[in-house]
Amino acid sequence: MPLEIAKTRIGDAEIIQIIEMDVGHHFDWFLPDNNPEAIRQITWLDEPYRTADYRLNGLSQSFIIKHAGRILVVDTCIGNDKTVDEIEEWNALQIDFLGQLERAGIDREKVTDVLCTHLHVDHVGWNTHLKDGLWLPTFANAKYHFARDEYDFWLDALKQDEEGSMQSASFHESVLPIAEAGLANFIDPPTDLGDGITVIPTPGHTRAHVAVVVDAGGERLVIAGDAIHHPCQIARPHWATVSDYDKDQSAATRVKLLGDLAGTPTLVADIHFNVPSFGRIEVAVGEDGFVFVPRKESH
Repeated sequence: MPLEIAKTRIGDAEIIQIIEMDVGHHFDWFLPDNNPEAIRQITWLDEPYRTADYRLNGLSQSFIIKHAGRILVVDTCIGNDKTVDEIEEWNALQIDFLGQLERAGIDREKVTDVLCTHLHVDHVGWNTHLKDGLWLPTFANAKYHFARDEYDFWLDALKQDEEGSMQSASFHESVLPIAEAGLANFIDPPTDLGDGITVIPTPGHTRAHVAVVVDAGGERLVIAGDAIHHPCQIARPHWATVSDYDKDQSAATRVKLLGDLAGTPTLVADIHFNVPSFGRIEVAVGEDGFVFVPRKESH
């Protein structure tokens, strides 16, 4: 699919989604409890979150929040020129993501904050871009917020990785250059970043995964990163992915997060949700789990 832009206004915040690519077909192996019959049983789960034949849809995308004079980028997708040998279609991408930022009205020099919910390869790629053989920060005037325990975990894994995995390559290309440039702000959630922006711990998918909460002038939103990969996990919070660091903890995190949100007006989105990506959570009636009620105002 071509690069796309989606825009939403929530309270006094403008949310811009830069959609990098379609990744739905990866759910066939990435979320092993998922199959067409199991998805058919989630009666509220409809298109565009699934196909007509009950397979899952999903995106790689970045959320940009303009609020209270801040421009916050949440997760930065896969990125160009990156070494992702284990997933061929992600390897050495050449796409016009930076041009799409400009078309969306985002000046990279004016971005104030970048928040990586975790440091997997598909959430850090546009932290940096390649220029004259060097990996340079894409948002040169921003603070890049990393959970300290998350950064330390992957730094230690890098030191022990003798085979050079795609995750190690990603850390070299997309994370270390940020720290070396002095732009990294290491946080120990829960952390108040000011202007109604709070980072909360949501561990399980990775060692120290986080989510971001924005109080946006009468409305509240949560971008939960990969704490939930697909809306089907709202109905089935015990469904874990093959890459979860701790599957039991990731399930417990989903149950707590969804339980806290259920029945409230707070909106939630996750990085891989199709548009409309924001919605409310309700308790399911007559079955386990929860229901995702999409907010239709995306445009």
